[in-house]
Amino acid sequence: MPCTILLLIQPDERLQKRSYARFHSIDDCVNRVCAIYESVLERKYPDMRVIHYDITELYDFMDELKDIVCLVKQEGASEYVPRNKQWIKEQIFVKLNTILKKEQAKKDLKYSEEDA
Repeated sequence: MPCTILLLIQPDERLQKRSYARFHSIDDCVNRVCAIYESVLERKYPDMRVIHYDITELYDFMDELKDIVCLVKQEGASEYVPRNKQWIKEQIFVKLNTILKKEQAKKDLKYSEEDA
């Protein structure tokens, strides 16, 4: 369903560090949250060519932020609905779970073709 999402982040107590971004899909918003965490990891581990993390590490990062929320406006609606950190985590889980299922389906198809 088309929507507008405002992602608001305050990393620490400093008000001047607050930021926001606008998205037209939940997937794009989730991708940005993951990209922010990945950029933190890249700065923390500059010599690593490939960085791996799991969902609990991403959730821990989100919990360390002073604040992270979304305002979601569905197409045709006149107001934004606030969504908290837990909602964002649920959306991340849904997206990553969907990706894993697709990857597993590809593997299953590959193995069934090899058996044929």
